[in-house]
Amino acid sequence: MQIIPVIDVMRGVAVHARRGERMVYRPIQSVLLQGADPVALLRAYRETFESEAVYVADLDAIMGSGDNLTIIAEMAVSEPQLQIIVDAGIRSVEQAKSLLDAGASKVIVASESLASLDAAARLLAALGTGRALFSLDLKNRAVIWRNSSTETRDPYEVATALMSLGFREAIFLEMDRIGTGGGAGAELFGRVTTAAPGMRFIVGGGITSAAELVRLNRAGASGVLLATALHDGTITRQDLIRVQADD
Repeated sequence: MQIIPVIDVMRGVAVHARRGERMVYRPIQSVLLQGADPVALLRAYRETFESEAVYVADLDAIMGSGDNLTIIAEMAVSEPQLQIIVDAGIRSVEQAKSLLDAGASKVIVASESLASLDAAARLLAALGTGRALFSLDLKNRAVIWRNSSTETRDPYEVATALMSLGFREAIFLEMDRIGTGGGAGAELFGRVTTAAPGMRFIVGGGITSAAELVRLNRAGASGVLLATALHDGTITRQDLIRVQADD
């Protein structure tokens, strides 16, 4: 199971995400480094956890209030061996290509930024499965769509549709669990993986312990997104080594 640390960037600094309530996010306080510089955090993840991939959320771009493209480019130059997976709220091929040109390895096609599965399919057709992955963004166990009252919000239906559209990799993100320490929804996630056999799923939102990583692995997770538990030291490098040794 792949461990993917998270960097949420807003107004040029790394912030602590909680429940998707972005307007109240504050700069991180972490046992891994002093300050909240996102490039320094990227290096800390690499040095401390020997990370091979990092998830970066450009919150300004997602909210439509600017972007952190320069920082993403600096990250790519700073740690060229890292796979940088970026969510910048893309809704067009042009936006996606600007991220790839800046050094992103893959771009996230997120439900919260799109109005429909058809829009996701168009992006996938232009970018290909090697450069795009879908994010099922959930609140209250339902998929969030941008300005849509007609697209299905059932995560099982969406997962099944993703397979038929050609997606082979997706993120399962319960946004109302992010940063809460309340644990991930392993039972719901397990049912989603059953609905889309063969899909590679990365799980995020509220993961708190090495034992939980084991449960998610058994439920079908190919990877996990971690932030808060790494910053407060709840999950350590030794924990991750033990989990991956049992994988």
